[in-house]
Amino acid sequence: DPNLPEAVAGEQTSVLGCRCSSFRRTCTVGLHTIQMFAGVSRIQHTRIEKCGQRGVEGKYCLHLHKMKACPTCLYRGNAIENSHQRGIIVHSTHLSTVQENTLYNVRGAGIYLEDGNEMHNYVKYNVVICPFPFRHPNLGGCTIPGTSNSIADTSDNQSGLFSRAATNDFTGNRVANCFNGMFLHGGSIGRGESYDKVCEQDAKMG
Repeated sequence: DPNLPEAVAGEQTSVLGCRCSSFRRTCTVGLHTIQMFAGVSRIQHTRIEKCGQRGVEGKYCLHLHKMKACPTCLYRGNAIENSHQRGIIVHSTHLSTVQENTLYNVRGAGIYLEDGNEMHNYVKYNVVICPFPFRHPNLGGCTIPGTSNSIADTSDNQSGLFSRAATNDFTGNRVANCFNGMFLHGGSIGRGESYDKVCEQDAKMG
């Protein structure tokens, strides 16, 4: 539906469903999980296939959404395969752990910290593998158009690990065959509800 409201102005995606645009007439709809606002999410040693909903805002394979401080939130030892619109999302959540996960053929960014206000999360010993060359004539590596972040997901700067937030611990991760192994975004003032509330380039490294 081209009349669905945009989640963020200019991104041409909607939380209410598949929003048609100049570059998208269909959406890729797979499994998604989300923990929102409160509680605890702990998913361990699980194989997840064909997840993510490209073109629908917020529909990702594993997603911590605006959990604030959540030191007991844990995604560990999971295998995510053949999926769209990123793999693991940490959004406005602090003190969580993303550890020892393996992501294979995940289109877009593998592990993604979203708005720039995320702090003191532990992203450690994960593996992100793209099986296709970046210059593949049809697939373009693990790039994917039609998401809400053309920097992290498309051929502009597709990344195994993408973060707007520096004040997190990235330890012992391995990335193979992505355009960027890790992309630490700077020079902006946050995104979404954090827009104009953070200074990305002055955040202290974790």
